[in-house]
Amino acid sequence: MEGQVATVGATEPAQAYAGEVIFIKAKPVGTKVERGAILATIESAKFMGPMRSPFSGTVQEVNAEVIAKPALMNGDSYANWVVKLAAEKLDEEVKLLVGGKEAAEQYKPIIDEWGIDLTKT
Repeated sequence: MEGQVATVGATEPAQAYAGEVIFIKAKPVGTKVERGAILATIESAKFMGPMRSPFSGTVQEVNAEVIAKPALMNGDSYANWVVKLAAEKLDEEVKLLVGGKEAAEQYKPIIDEWGIDLTKT
């Protein structure tokens, strides 16, 4: 988060599960989305599906480099974000997110089994 703008992309566990990302299509700049709506579509060798919006808001920026070279997400998913979203209901919707520590505890068996490195953040 930078003020009211959220940088949205995949987590390390998500990109590890998906495998090599081969295609990403994001909503264009100016598109309004509701929390939970499809913000982008991701395709990989093992997965094809939506990237859902964590907040209601408006797409401010799309990472053209990641759209052109989707596999960048596999190198460092946190640095290679997909969309920047101007959140409109941040105060109420941020309370609905699961924090990193809690998520790591919930996914610990998968993180350990797959050897996912969570220190890239």
